Amino acid sequence: MSTSLVYHAFGARTYHHVKTVFEGGAVYFHLTKKIHPRRCVVCRSKDVTLEGHREVTLRSLPIGSKPTYLVLGLHLLLCHTCGAVRQESRDVAEPRVSYTKALKRYVLELARSMTLRDVQRHLGLGWDLIKSIVKSDLKRRAKKRSLRKVRRIAIDEIAIRKGHRYLTVVLDLDTGWVLYSAPGNDHSCLEPFFKKLKKARAQLRAIAVDMSRGYAKAIRQYAPADVKVVFDKYHVVALMNRVIDDIRRAEQNRLDEKDRKVLKGSRFLLLYGIENLARRDVTHPLVVPRLERLDALMEANQTLYEVYLLKEELRWLWSHRDKQTAERFLDQWLADAAEIDQPDLQRFARTLDEHREQILAYYDEPITTGPLEGLNNKLKVLKRVAYGYRDTEFFQLRVLFIHEVGTKVTGV
Repeated sequence: MSTSLVYHAFGARTYHHVKTVFEGGAVYFHLTKKIHPRRCVVCRSKDVTLEGHREVTLRSLPIGSKPTYLVLGLHLLLCHTCGAVRQESRDVAEPRVSYTKALKRYVLELARSMTLRDVQRHLGLGWDLIKSIVKSDLKRRAKKRSLRKVRRIAIDEIAIRKGHRYLTVVLDLDTGWVLYSAPGNDHSCLEPFFKKLKKARAQLRAIAVDMSRGYAKAIRQYAPADVKVVFDKYHVVALMNRVIDDIRRAEQNRLDEKDRKVLKGSRFLLLYGIENLARRDVTHPLVVPRLERLDALMEANQTLYEVYLLKEELRWLWSHRDKQTAERFLDQWLADAAEIDQPDLQRFARTLDEHREQILAYYDEPITTGPLEGLNNKLKVLKRVAYGYRDTEFFQLRVLFIHEVGTKVTGV
């Protein structure tokens, strides 16, 4: 019975079962190598002689709640061809590890639906050992991933720690897979990715990105010359929201205390889309009062009224039937913005004008970084479950395979 269990459950087909020992609540299967032509593990030569004997103990699959070990009786082999002295092949385990291949497969299977801490508690192994098994598997799979068919990508940053610590993430917009991640958010962090892309001979067609100078510089220096760069529409609107917030603050500081009360508490009110304020929803009783308050605010301050209308109009830039109509709309918007004497608005308008090609490129390649924003929520859960990551490389590897995560997120 023990022999069949060792052969079929633990995969030790090149071993003879010698004895089974029960000790300290664990099960120890003592095995010796079958007699067959031994080979040098370096050059595979059969011209070897035995140079000693050694026992190696490996953790294997548990039997119920009992930990199980394979105690392998292995020889040292002297190779007369290459002169190496090496231990004969283990077969059931990889070199220089303390666990069997069967246990490794079991850990990886459990890690797909359990946290690493839960796997550790279930198997009674060290957390670092569980992490090293998962990490080595992620490394192996990451090396095998091909970039050859990549055509459209999105680039964005996510915050990974306090103190402006960021991770740059590249997403394949066609598959939804994370292709690359690297610490930082400047141009240098993207150089290795574009080198890999070039080496893979990928026919990159379009990149969705925010208006970050660092990413723009990386694309100019490392991306293919004919790639279509599309500035993300949501980031453009977010920049306009920042402008209207700066103008609100400036107007509030300019007015006397009596008029200042009109603007007090209006920050988030100005950032709402008009359709959200106008929509009636019984679950949100404050919607209608907010709309009424916005009307009062618009009547009280002409500048904010005009800038708010421009903000709402800008959102229609990406809703036209063709690129030519959108360009005419942008020209009119810039002309309307020029008539309002607000430095913050004028700077923003100049930025739009300078980058009109990348903004209107949406009509050539209708892509955004929106999928990355959705992925960001999964990454936050991943960090929260793990209580933060001390090993940044491990976190980057987990990010590469975040698309495999369903409702359960494996963490610590």
